[in-house]
Amino acid sequence: MASRGGSSRGRRVTGASDPQQQRRDTGPQTDKGQARRLELLLAARKVFEDKGFVEARVADIVAEARVAQGTFYSYFDSKDAIFREVCEGVVAQMLKDVTASTNTEPGMSMIERVREGLRGYIAVYRENALMIALTEQVGTFTPEMRTMRLHVRDAWLARLERAIKRQQAEGLADPTLDPYMTVQVLGAMADHTCYVWFSLGKPYDENEVLDTLTTVWARTIGVEDSTVWKSSGEVPPA
Repeated sequence: MASRGGSSRGRRVTGASDPQQQRRDTGPQTDKGQARRLELLLAARKVFEDKGFVEARVADIVAEARVAQGTFYSYFDSKDAIFREVCEGVVAQMLKDVTASTNTEPGMSMIERVREGLRGYIAVYRENALMIALTEQVGTFTPEMRTMRLHVRDAWLARLERAIKRQQAEGLADPTLDPYMTVQVLGAMADHTCYVWFSLGKPYDENEVLDTLTTVWARTIGVEDSTVWKSSGEVPPA
């Protein structure tokens, strides 16, 4: 299937040799092959961020990576395929970076922890805003790309859901909340606020954004007014 808006250079190439297909399916088996594949991924990200998904071509990626076009097809069968992998890699790195940039200390209140987590998320989103905006755009192109976009989103929300469940079990969050739907709503709030801010260019003040997101998040999970659900007799789930 042709890539959206691309020339024949962005199309899926069929009839790969057995070694090629193995590299595509399981990844390269040698250090040199793994390094070459990483070079292609890094080059692809730069090209996508510079040109956008629609205008980017496989020829642009191989030129940036300084490899032959045949080398690209040894590892990826299309522009779509390498874009999906770049996006998944960006999200995986974002999750690590949010953890690394979130400075929680013993004795912090729950509201302070919520604020610090959101501060870390905003910082990491800002650094990756171009790729995140591209996943939003490309996620509307085909069923496969929509699935990719949802997978990328779910990876982030699964982490938030585990945190909500842990907070409920520790008596820190309202146990009557549905953790799944709570993170769907709160995650969309934080994600779309950052999208409007960094991708669409709405001029927000960072402290005001942090204050508001923290207040809404904390009130939603019951941190600010825990006496309401605690006095009702509800207990954290076992």
